[in-house]
Amino acid sequence: MWVEEELHVEEYFCPFESEINPRLYDLIIKAPQNTEPPDNINAKMTDWHIECDQLVDWVAECIYKDFSVPTGSLKCSEVWGVLYNEGDYTTPHQHSPSLFSFAYYVNAPFGSAPLVFFTTNHKIYPEPGMLVVFESRLKHGVPPNHCKNRCMVSGNFIHAGESGTYGL
Repeated sequence: MWVEEELHVEEYFCPFESEINPRLYDLIIKAPQNTEPPDNINAKMTDWHIECDQLVDWVAECIYKDFSVPTGSLKCSEVWGVLYNEGDYTTPHQHSPSLFSFAYYVNAPFGSAPLVFFTTNHKIYPEPGMLVVFESRLKHGVPPNHCKNRCMVSGNFIHAGESGTYGL
């Protein structure tokens, strides 16, 4: 664990990587390109809701355990895949108003670009099965990639309950 401006970032390794990575890789490779990706993603992106419930459940467990969040208080609002090839990148951005975001690495060949947190220039070099969970308000991105088939799943978690003045 390390802290960026007193904001929490955690790294994990998936205990069932060999089970899910081939399925996720196949899903992302075969998925059609998202027709309305955000401007910051300059790589192939899937739709906003890919099927990976086992991964999302494990990410939620990690958040509940290490971010002092009550179990059951969050839900995954979207989860998508990104396939980076040579020269692909993601410009600096953040995921507010989501609370927590994650990056899970399905494939990370030699030359895979790091995940960079721009406030501190902290770089995390991806490895297959690595999960990075962080507070959504952290500005991050991916510099130009130097390989083919850097493949990942990203997602966001929000409050599970109603929100707003009358929903508290």
